[in-house]
Amino acid sequence: MNKQDAIKVIEQTIQKSFEIFSKDTEWQPIISTRLQLNYILDVLMGKNNTNKLEDITIGILAVREFETNNEDFANLIYEVVEIVDLIKKGRL
Repeated sequence: MNKQDAIKVIEQTIQKSFEIFSKDTEWQPIISTRLQLNYILDVLMGKNNTNKLEDITIGILAVREFETNNEDFANLIYEVVEIVDLIKKGRL
């Protein structure tokens, strides 16, 4: 996977979050997920550093909150978790 592909996956995941959940939702799991997705996107675009990558918890949120009722969304998040691992390893 290259950086452009990773960016597309993250953008697609963010878009899917707005298709499934209201933009004005107050449900903390999706708010946290969106914040983390935007942070990861900023890292890939060079707008932020990688200091907080160790604090990314979207994989746990996917298992706990999304997998049962929104499997497609959860699968996108799992792809993002793989992207985070690639960034941490310096491969993206």
